[in-house]
Amino acid sequence: MLIGWWGAALGAVLLAWAIAGAIGKMKGPLNLLFPDSGRTALLAAVGIGLAVSVTTCGAMGGVAEYDAQKKEAREAQEKADSDAAEKEKREKQKSEAAAVRAKHEAELNAKAGEAAKDYAAKLDAVESLTQQDKWQEAGDEMKEVTASIGEYKQLDPIPEEIAALMPRHDLLTSKLDANRRVREAVAWIERAEAVVGEKGKCQDPSEVKSARKQVEGLVESDPGYTRVQELNAELDACLKNMPPPSKWLYDMRADPMGGTVSLAAVQSSNMFDFDFPYQGTQQATLMVRHESGTDIILSIERGQFTCALGCSVMVRFDDGKTERWRAVGPSDHSTESIFLRRESSFMKKLKKARTLRIEAEFFQEGTRVLEFPVARFDPSKLN
Repeated sequence: MLIGWWGAALGAVLLAWAIAGAIGKMKGPLNLLFPDSGRTALLAAVGIGLAVSVTTCGAMGGVAEYDAQKKEAREAQEKADSDAAEKEKREKQKSEAAAVRAKHEAELNAKAGEAAKDYAAKLDAVESLTQQDKWQEAGDEMKEVTASIGEYKQLDPIPEEIAALMPRHDLLTSKLDANRRVREAVAWIERAEAVVGEKGKCQDPSEVKSARKQVEGLVESDPGYTRVQELNAELDACLKNMPPPSKWLYDMRADPMGGTVSLAAVQSSNMFDFDFPYQGTQQATLMVRHESGTDIILSIERGQFTCALGCSVMVRFDDGKTERWRAVGPSDHSTESIFLRRESSFMKKLKKARTLRIEAEFFQEGTRVLEFPVARFDPSKLN
């Protein structure tokens, strides 16, 4: 479809041509296309209709194009006016802010003498507190002093009365910071010594990480610097020798006779298989049961310990010596568990161990070594 004013002009030419053809002045555009047609009047009417359509569409397109250009120009002007107004607003705000700042700076300069006297008095108070060994109070007071002259330090130039006191301020600040480092170092050393000196804390990740928080800004010339480095090395050793997370599960149950039974259990870290009829991968369980006394129970899911009349197993805690340990079967004569004797000796070693290996003999299966991750066993949870 032809649109725009060029389309309207072309339509007007075609319309004039079609009308001229209709009144017989000349052949119309469709008469030229269909010279052999006998329907001359019909072709003339159709030609006029097509010419009118082209003219109308062209005129409408021209009007639409004009409106679009007019709208675009209006929007551009509105944007330019808006940008100019916004710029003027910013300039006005900037000017007003500068005026307010200039007025405030003038007021500060006018009060500089009075402010300097107050500044000097506050520095005297801070120094007096340091002479009384009230270092924490002096540090707090110095923070307020620093805040009170913050605006004066931003002036250019800084009033002479204030600038004259700043070297004293800096000297006191340096003195306070040095004392802060010493006090923090003493507190840090005390906390770190408590951690490395107690096995339970040395094996607690949160305690060690908390203790390793450094004293901010500590320098080699500060008292306690050497001890801090020594303790850092000991804390690193705590982390290096940190036992793995506990695999123990604890439970407490009511006894039918009115008492309570406390249990702690851990599964073997290795898996094993037996032949038919006990086939299938399984794990062993080591259980500590506390009621009126303490029982150490080694059990499997399926199979038979060869311990009907009593037996012995080989036990090794960590990398220590392998020991023979006497064991007995349960009173119900079941074959999936045995009870280890010398309970108190076993418990004493268990509390310190990370890994426990037990070699036991099974019916028609020979011996198997069962390995248990026993780190962080907590007997206090059985009481």
